Amino acid sequence: MTRYLPVLLVLCFTLSNAQDAEDELVLLKIDGDRIGPIENLDDRIDNAQQATGLINAYHLLLAAKARAKVESLHGEILTFLPGFEVAYKAADSAEIDHLMSEIDLRLAAIQDVHAQKYTQDVISLLNEAYQLILPTFGDEQ
Repeated sequence: MTRYLPVLLVLCFTLSNAQDAEDELVLLKIDGDRIGPIENLDDRIDNAQQATGLINAYHLLLAAKARAKVESLHGEILTFLPGFEVAYKAADSAEIDHLMSEIDLRLAAIQDVHAQKYTQDVISLLNEAYQLILPTFGDEQ
């Protein structure tokens, strides 16, 4: 029993600290607890409006804390889009780079939540949807 004591103490200390942390400690992750495709939702997305609807539908399935985080980040991305359009039309490459950097930071944070909460099928679908709402440098939207 004494040879397991250090391991037991470390485990107890880790779990004690995890309870104090804002996020919960995940010791074992099983794909079965992730959110999968919504069966009655038409997964074809052809335009930004459908993409936004799909993104919102999946974000509503998240726990309140995660939903608030992704909705806030998503909203911030949307606030950068008008400035991006203006910078693109003005050929202001410095402003375009700045705005894309800001968008990319927020998108990466959203994708981190997606990776933790959704199955790979849903992640792929959400990535496709975000591509429809993000700036495309003049390509068809």
